[in-house]
Formats: sequence, structure tokens, C-alpha cells
Amino acid sequence: MNESEIRKVLRKLMGKDVVDWRLREDGFLIAINHQGWKVTFSPAEVERALQSCTRKRVTANE
Repeated sequence: MNESEIRKVLRKLMGKDVVDWRLREDGFLIAINHQGWKVTFSPAEVERALQSCTRKRVTANE
């Protein structure tokens, strides 16, 4: 997954409130919001959000 895809996933999961993030080797996505809260997303959550973003892009192009 490239950086632009990760940013789309983060926007889908947390909105524009992300200050920093890290994608771990095991697929977990760690995000920190403006309030300093660390939120961890499982690989399954990340995959669902990525598929949702991809579906929107495909249907918008049709």
C-alpha cells in the first residue's frame, strides 16, 4: 500500500484529524489525532476501508 492509499484510508477512518501515522509490518495502522490520542486499526479494518475507497473511485469513474 502506498502513501496516498494510506492517507485515503486514514481520512475514511478518522477524517482530517490525523497528525501522524505508522503502518506496522503486521498490517496494523497506528494513527495519532490532534488531541494526542493514539488509535490502532486492525489489518481487517484497514482492508475494509481501502476496499471502500477503491469502490468509490471505481463507481465514480463509470
